[in-house]
Amino acid sequence: MADIDYITDFSNGIFEITLGDNPTAVTGNRALMNRFEVTFMTKTRSFIYRNQLLMDNYGGNAPTFVDQPQVLENTQGIATAIAAAIDLTVQSILNDQPVNIPDTEKLSSAELISLDAVDDMIGATIEIHPVQYETSEALRLNLPITKR
Repeated sequence: MADIDYITDFSNGIFEITLGDNPTAVTGNRALMNRFEVTFMTKTRSFIYRNQLLMDNYGGNAPTFVDQPQVLENTQGIATAIAAAIDLTVQSILNDQPVNIPDTEKLSSAELISLDAVDDMIGATIEIHPVQYETSEALRLNLPITKR
């Protein structure tokens, strides 16, 4: 089943979500970007099952990394936390990526392009690198991370 075609935007300091041209389904690079965004914001979990500690390491854990007082004290700490969340996101997607999906939906890598603090919001621009691009445009996400 394909993802819903949605686009997030934080470029004007206001976080907005809009439906794309096809509100019922999306495939290719847009589906990869949606999956990256959701995984980036997913918190990793641990839980006890039958007296055994189990870890669910899927996710980027961005809210947990960034929302720490010692991290929010300076821009370098925020950038380091976001870079760590990007690395975990990439590893989660690569480990869970089915082999039978098209190359346009497969992740190769991702990187932090810029970090912006607008009023009380922290925004990150992340560039996604798929195995195969559908267009020559860079795939970039502008995400709000947390309030200061």
